[in-house]
Amino acid sequence: MKEFKIVVGLEIGSDFLRAAEVEHREDRFFLSRVAETKLLSLDTDELVQKISLLVNEEGILGRIASVSVDTTLTERDTIELDDDLQSQEIANFLKAEINLHSDFEGREYRPAYEITKSSGNGYNEVFYAALEKSLLSFVKDACTRCGLDLQYIDIDHSCSELTVNKLQPKLRTCILVTVKNKQIEGSFIKNGERIVYRYLSYSGEPFYFVTKMARDLETLAKKYAEKIFVTGTAADNFLIQLLQKNADKRYELLVPTQDLLLSPIVSSNTKLKTAPHHFSSVIGAAIK
Repeated sequence: MKEFKIVVGLEIGSDFLRAAEVEHREDRFFLSRVAETKLLSLDTDELVQKISLLVNEEGILGRIASVSVDTTLTERDTIELDDDLQSQEIANFLKAEINLHSDFEGREYRPAYEITKSSGNGYNEVFYAALEKSLLSFVKDACTRCGLDLQYIDIDHSCSELTVNKLQPKLRTCILVTVKNKQIEGSFIKNGERIVYRYLSYSGEPFYFVTKMARDLETLAKKYAEKIFVTGTAADNFLIQLLQKNADKRYELLVPTQDLLLSPIVSSNTKLKTAPHHFSSVIGAAIK
């Protein structure tokens, strides 16, 4: 049976909410709506109000929801664990690892993890992301009260990876770098699979740190990336021009709309025209 469904992607940051409605038409994706608004706080009532506002004002019809959460609202890292641990043992270890951080004392987190790379030396490299349970409850309650069937929750960088993998399926190797204020994270993707993930904090201009991240990822992956996509709120065309002047033409701003079918409303959206990469995560959530 041919697949046809409508998914509403929602991206939640500390002070913003984005939405993207995508129709899944067999092997093509039709972007029918995009929208963005400010968030005053992260609680259920505020999320309900703002989600309802976007759904009603933009005429969003989809009822399946997929949520992307800004990584600044999560705890995540890459650690090495014995390769003979079972799934429950890994989950317990990650909970203990998070609780070691004094900053999170008294706060409950729910971790998810992915084994990204085997060293061949008796341990696996495990990427994990953990969302605070209260935030998860806010998101689930808000979607329920708005009549949305929440099926997925992921972090924004991973959702941008989905955008790359779904819309650039012929790429054998690439790097995705997400640049935010004082924070950069990156992943090396091989044949649609993340094999290395790293993040770092920075101060100053991001140019040096983006190039360092790309070099480090290639070193760790022992592979050359065909393209290096850059996204995130601190990325822009000027940054890409600086990176390309460094004699590396592989750098591109991640534009999630170039391989999508677009509605006339989306094509004329000013925010999407001005900064299309800001929507790479929410569109990735909607095409999940």
